[in-house]
Amino acid sequence: MSHRKNHHFVPQFYFRRFSIDGRSICLLQRNSGRTIAQASIKAQASKNWFYGTGNIEDALGEIEGACSAALNALAAIRNPIDLDGDNIQLILAWLSLQRSRTEAARQASQPMHDRLLRLHLEVELNNDKEMPEEQKEELRKTLDQVSGNPVPLQGIEMKVSLEGAHLLADLAPVLLENRTNRPFIFGDAPVVYYNGYYRDVKLRGVLGKTTPGLMVLFPLTPTLGLMLFDAEAYEAKRIQKGRIFVRELSDVMAINKLQLHAASSCVYFHDFKFAGYVHALWLQEHANL
Repeated sequence: MSHRKNHHFVPQFYFRRFSIDGRSICLLQRNSGRTIAQASIKAQASKNWFYGTGNIEDALGEIEGACSAALNALAAIRNPIDLDGDNIQLILAWLSLQRSRTEAARQASQPMHDRLLRLHLEVELNNDKEMPEEQKEELRKTLDQVSGNPVPLQGIEMKVSLEGAHLLADLAPVLLENRTNRPFIFGDAPVVYYNGYYRDVKLRGVLGKTTPGLMVLFPLTPTLGLMLFDAEAYEAKRIQKGRIFVRELSDVMAINKLQLHAASSCVYFHDFKFAGYVHALWLQEHANL
């Protein structure tokens, strides 16, 4: 057991798929738009004791080893449906787990967890027959300051995500082969769930694994990405043996902007000659991030 204190919520092996030298990566900071040419991979998408204990980090490392091999097999194959069953299950597990383990996932879940905790505490206060009403009222005034520990709560969500990974098997897989002169980028939350079918629905969540219209987008390299989509909600054109050749810059831009919106701190790209392009994406979107 290594018990390293620096816990990565996007593993280093994934960064190396986009790195020219295997040690560094180019990045854009989401809050400022600042670009950095050679950021150390070891320092990216990580925090000290992010998962609370080294045991969780070690367990994730074992999962990453198996899933890394499955991702390599996926990138090397022509048609994703030709993958063997074991690798398919590993890919689905990877997509589901990776989406749930990030800082962005923690930030998105925290408000809901805090509301439930405050509601629970309020009910306990109301049912306490021994505490004076004046004291209850004073405590009620402080409830909006109560926040739960996000570490164990995220651990539960990661476990649930792994158990439900098989639900993604209903989506049709296709590889997106980028034939433009602009790369796919990725963020510190690289598995993006999107629903264009229900994009106008605002009063409920539309990114559940069984929700009609769900799409999953995940870059594999600067020139290759994986998309899972609901074939009953969308018609995918120009598929050639499990691949779509992406030739329109606008399509690559749309996919890259989803990465920018999903990230919590940074987006990454392989070659600094594209820094102007990535910064231009940020300029277009930063007001809405």
